[in-house]
Amino acid sequence: MRLRPNRASQRALALTLAALSLAAAYFLTLHWWFSQPLLHVADEIAVLRHNQQRYMALSIQRPALENSLAQLRNSSVGNDNLLADSDMGAATAQLMQLIAADLQAFATVGGGCTLTNRIPVNIHQQGPYRQVSVRINLECAIEPLAGLLYGLENGKVSLFIESFKVEKNRGRPSISNRLTAQLLISAYLQNPAPKGVTP
Repeated sequence: MRLRPNRASQRALALTLAALSLAAAYFLTLHWWFSQPLLHVADEIAVLRHNQQRYMALSIQRPALENSLAQLRNSSVGNDNLLADSDMGAATAQLMQLIAADLQAFATVGGGCTLTNRIPVNIHQQGPYRQVSVRINLECAIEPLAGLLYGLENGKVSLFIESFKVEKNRGRPSISNRLTAQLLISAYLQNPAPKGVTP
């Protein structure tokens, strides 16, 4: 004997099917064509508002930053820690002379120290200071090498050892007591003030 659904269950089934049909129709039509693009636009608006608030905060800080930069430029005039020359070529030559002077002081200490090669390194950058770098190759005994490193980092002009590589010299038996070292040494000089800006 087959059971036939009563009127209440038929009505509930019909309502369920209608609801499922409406939901499917919504996701296939309205949501895909209208709601989803609007939600995407709302997300983009939220990102733009966040960026606008961030840039407004930065723009409010601009006068204070410009004032700090002007004070920094004024305080660095005549700073002995910077290279004196304003030209990159002259500053590179000055850096090489400083390295050679420090090296000369340790040329005969212990096993001695010899400069075998020096190469200027071009670094393109912007900002209130320009970096001048030189890569040098040395053959040194341990004692003069340690003294040279100390002298480079504690001199009147601030020199920075950016990279340092050392290994035992295996090339020539006559200098087997020496180490082969490669250093990248940098110093800084002040950038000229942009046109229209008074330091």
